[in-house]
Amino acid sequence: MTLPFAGHPTGVGKEKDALNDEDKIESAYRFLLADLMPFGKRAVIQLEHGGTDDSIEHYRTVTYWYGIPAASLVESDTFQVGDETSEKAHNYLSPDASAPYAITSRYEWGVDTFHGQAIYPPTTDQGRKTTGTSEFTVKIDPQNLGVMLRRKLDYSFPNQRAEVFVANAGQSGDASAPNWQPAGIWYLAGSNTAVHSLPKEELGPAAHDLVISNRCFRDDEFLLPKDLTTGRSAIRVRIKFTPVHTPLFPGNPEPELAWSEIRYDVYSYVMPSFTVGSKSGSISK
Repeated sequence: MTLPFAGHPTGVGKEKDALNDEDKIESAYRFLLADLMPFGKRAVIQLEHGGTDDSIEHYRTVTYWYGIPAASLVESDTFQVGDETSEKAHNYLSPDASAPYAITSRYEWGVDTFHGQAIYPPTTDQGRKTTGTSEFTVKIDPQNLGVMLRRKLDYSFPNQRAEVFVANAGQSGDASAPNWQPAGIWYLAGSNTAVHSLPKEELGPAAHDLVISNRCFRDDEFLLPKDLTTGRSAIRVRIKFTPVHTPLFPGNPEPELAWSEIRYDVYSYVMPSFTVGSKSGSISK
């Protein structure tokens, strides 16, 4: 199979039929054009060899880097949910939110242990969950060309969906403040629970087996358009939870649904400035 963005081309089926060394190679490729990974000064990219990184196959990959002289996505604020000082500083308001609770888990990074040695030990963080609304104020660069919100969350709550609104900083968001502007739908499908079905017979009835991962930490991002952010040094963000009632399989009991928020990192898109020798300037359109 050879397609524009993914494929699994193979050589000959038997080694004796190979006309050259290339005929002995089985390869796979996937171009992740929609999954670009922005980074700052450095990036660590690793390949996992097999399910527990113990495979002896030779892997080779190509990475393309597209760079500019300076950062165009600059962190402008961080809001730690569940921290009293941070919540007060960001005017956090969530009437239906739970009390802060501790979460001990991992990200989807790799194996927990390898030959008895902990590779990615669990860490503990705290956050809240809500089935209502959350509001908070964050700082942004007034010369921004848009803003990115990055949320750390508890992925044990499935299909987290919310409507996002933006207003001038300081607005409470009640009926007397009609300046809320819709910014879109923030949706993260799935959860750390999956369903496997391995029936005893090829055409037998489905045998649902729920598999729960111990990786509950996840980062998810949402882009705010520049017409809602440019010219403002701070904005008020409103998150309205809208549940998605989709069971893993027909007849499966619906799990608890909620919007999870542990931390919000705020980044402003800006035109980068740069210095060459003794001259300085900026990149413009």
